[in-house]
Amino acid sequence: MKRTSRPDHLWFCDDIFALSPAWTFRFADEVKARDASIPFKMQSRCDLMTRDTVTALRTAGCEEVWMGAESGSQRVLDAMDKDLYVEEIYRARSNLRRNGIRACFFLQFGYPGEEWADIEATIRMVRETRPDNVGISVSYPLPGTKFHQIVSTQMGAKANWESSADVSLIFRGAYSTEFYRALADALHIEVRGGAGARAAWLRVEELREFTGAGAAA
Repeated sequence: MKRTSRPDHLWFCDDIFALSPAWTFRFADEVKARDASIPFKMQSRCDLMTRDTVTALRTAGCEEVWMGAESGSQRVLDAMDKDLYVEEIYRARSNLRRNGIRACFFLQFGYPGEEWADIEATIRMVRETRPDNVGISVSYPLPGTKFHQIVSTQMGAKANWESSADVSLIFRGAYSTEFYRALADALHIEVRGGAGARAAWLRVEELREFTGAGAAA
């Protein structure tokens, strides 16, 4: 592929690339031995991005990693059963930066029980870790999960993403959908360096003041 197609980069679609450190080390060794390195992007978990694993990924040609950081609040991560600690998000960012690999976060807002203090913790985490990019959504209850059981009676006709936009609540959340969309816009502007950040954050604060707990989806 490297010598015939000469792609600009590869995108590995595995949900959790580098799940096995031993496999990752062998993969990097084989890529190096065969002179087969092609710049690639992939998705993984923050807690898997240890110093040794990240070094191996760099050897193999990794240029960008997307990770489900989700929240900067440990309370929210625990409620999600994420099996992840906030400090592991910071450590993953540091290890990737040290190896010149772009670190990108998937963030999630609106999980049941999330309060403004939890949202502030996520904003603070983004500002302190300075990810290269972020993907933002609101919490989506998957059928068969405890989360889905908790909110199933609130969803009504909006039972799936076919009838709902990406940043659009399908259950009754702490704030309105408009608030979460404004929050996503403000964070995107701040991370990507666009213009209008101050106005975007003022809009978030304005909507926070006018929508409170129990806001309609």
